[in-house]
Amino acid sequence: MTAAQPPANRWLFGPVPDLLLGCGGAYALLVGVLLLAGPTLRESQPALLFPLIALLVGTPHYGATLVRVYEHRADRRRYALFTVWATALIAAFFVAGIYVPAIGAFLVTLYLSWSPWHYTGQNYGIAVMFARRNGVAISDADKRWLYWSFLLSFLLALVVMHGAGDAGVGSNYVSPIHFVPIGIPASVLGVVVPVLGTAAAVALVTAAVRLLRLAPARALLPVGLLMLTQLLWFSLPFVLRYYEIHPRRLEPFDFDFRTYYFLWIAAGHQIQYLWVTSWYARQTGQWSGYAPWYGKVLAAGGGVWMLPALIFGPIGLGALSMDQGLAILVAAAVNVHHFVLDGAIWKLRGRIAEILIRNATETAEAPRASWLGAGARRAVWAAGAFGIGLFAFHIVHQDLVRAAELRGDLAALRSTWQRLAWFGLDEAHGRLQLGRKLLAQGDLEGARAEFERSLALAPLPGAWDGLAETHARAGEWLLAAQACERGLERAPDDLSLLGHGAIAWRLAGQPERALPLIERALSLDPGNANLASEHRRVVAAVGSAGRARTAGMQPAAGALAGSGASEVRAADSR
Repeated sequence: MTAAQPPANRWLFGPVPDLLLGCGGAYALLVGVLLLAGPTLRESQPALLFPLIALLVGTPHYGATLVRVYEHRADRRRYALFTVWATALIAAFFVAGIYVPAIGAFLVTLYLSWSPWHYTGQNYGIAVMFARRNGVAISDADKRWLYWSFLLSFLLALVVMHGAGDAGVGSNYVSPIHFVPIGIPASVLGVVVPVLGTAAAVALVTAAVRLLRLAPARALLPVGLLMLTQLLWFSLPFVLRYYEIHPRRLEPFDFDFRTYYFLWIAAGHQIQYLWVTSWYARQTGQWSGYAPWYGKVLAAGGGVWMLPALIFGPIGLGALSMDQGLAILVAAAVNVHHFVLDGAIWKLRGRIAEILIRNATETAEAPRASWLGAGARRAVWAAGAFGIGLFAFHIVHQDLVRAAELRGDLAALRSTWQRLAWFGLDEAHGRLQLGRKLLAQGDLEGARAEFERSLALAPLPGAWDGLAETHARAGEWLLAAQACERGLERAPDDLSLLGHGAIAWRLAGQPERALPLIERALSLDPGNANLASEHRRVVAAVGSAGRARTAGMQPAAGALAGSGASEVRAADSR
């Protein structure tokens, strides 16, 4: 693969689509626009934009790999190690991760660590493809320099990602299934990052100089654009991240907005993938048009994304809600599977090189009897179509949730979450927030139902606290105290649960159980006047209970669960 190719077929679809879609030119133009008006565009962007991109671009990009590998018997046999055994191993990790958070966290960490290399490898492969198609007599040494410029960019991003303190864990309702960095010490990063950054820059410049000696800049435009794409996607943002540089006027490179801009990067990568796979599919002998091909890859992607979430969601075999780890776990399994298959099938040698570089075509595979009969194949495609429908249902209802929240329409919000629950797509935290809104309106029964639904999906401390408050407002102090205790099992330092638990135990007539809670709360927040005031009341109540026992009397029970209205009012007045 070192001889120059004649530049008769420089492009796949033509210079404009190839440079914009295949080489990342569209993302570079987008960066230019966002540098001028990033905040304005970001704030005015429709909430449905990224979900629709995920449905219409991201989903078929995964499906393109599945169709490429699984549709024909010859490919299934050729890649059996990956289509059967690697797939079974990844599926086992996915199922285990639902029940063992450490395994789930490992799978998520593997996915997020591997993802930059998947993007990088695709950029490098397309760069080499275009160099060959443009007649550049690229030697092994030239390719090594080009390869190292991409590899070092990836390594730079990887070590910054795995720096100490980058776990990305926020409040106490974050799922234990999350990215877990290796925790590279700052002293090590202080040496490794500058070395990698310098080496990446040297490799980039050297590769560019060597290639420019081989061919004119016009022939190397696609390669240069892909090198720029790699710089914009990974090298530059992660260097700025490491040195804590926040260029507010250059928002696309500000890591505080990395999540938002990474969604655009992901879209660019996915479009790039569909661009090359659609051209490849057109050359393989069974092409019937773009619409049928797109329909197949869309259905395949929809099935692999949504059916595991349905089967292993709250209404199926699992217990995780989408926001408590199921969504990220499905994403991790689907992506790792995609990475494994992609690494096996897209190598620029053999028949792949013949098609992508030399414009060869394949003869259609002769139909053969298959273990998968016609009825079973129809069932598979129907399941995929159902997955796409479920995906669309999910994103539309997520938008309805946002709209109902903005309007303050709690009835619509409640019915929307209920429809999502039909397919196990409601969320523990969403139910918790709805419960709080209902509680603020005085709807105790409605709030209690939402808190209980939230707890059925995940044992969130906030939901236990909300449930405790519904009991407290009904004067059910013992039940309120018990709810706080359940929440403290998960979050022993939650100030709200500690304070509310102390009040509930005191009003339930058991101030001795309130004392350690309020003392713990004060040790965590010693300047809190409300906690200090409650501490004095608890101490006084404990003293009163002690004097009552000395006198041979039982302490007053207060308003317990099921108490009459007069006792509730008395307890409230206290």
